[in-house]
Amino acid sequence: MSKVKSCRLNVKSIAVCFFLVAGCILAQGLEYDTSSVVIRKTKKIRPEEYNISDVIVKLDKEKIKNVIRVDLDIPLRTTLKLAVSDTSGNRLMYLINDQTLTSGVYRVKWEMSKCAGADCDYPPGKYLCEFETEQFIFTRDFYIK
Repeated sequence: MSKVKSCRLNVKSIAVCFFLVAGCILAQGLEYDTSSVVIRKTKKIRPEEYNISDVIVKLDKEKIKNVIRVDLDIPLRTTLKLAVSDTSGNRLMYLINDQTLTSGVYRVKWEMSKCAGADCDYPPGKYLCEFETEQFIFTRDFYIK
């Protein structure tokens, strides 16, 4: 006689499944693979105002990926978006998409493959990084060489 193991689903796992399905449905053309995006709180201090730093682009140690880094100052618990667009306004990726962050200073890093030829996802040129909350939108431009 074989035993059948029961599968228990808790509220958290159901919510995660719903989020993943909803993200897949909404993706349509935007890159939602955020596995290469790291959001880290660097300071617990409470900044006086919202701010986005200049966007820094560096090569990784192996010189095969570009590492894009931006720091965010968030004075209050806020739901925000952080998106990358090209100069014609096409959204390429959400680094943060409607995520709620508590007050503090955050560093967002995104690794992307370095463009080796003419056929690549992110060719050299000017891009925009947009930090959006319910109150305002900050935009910083950056260049990929």
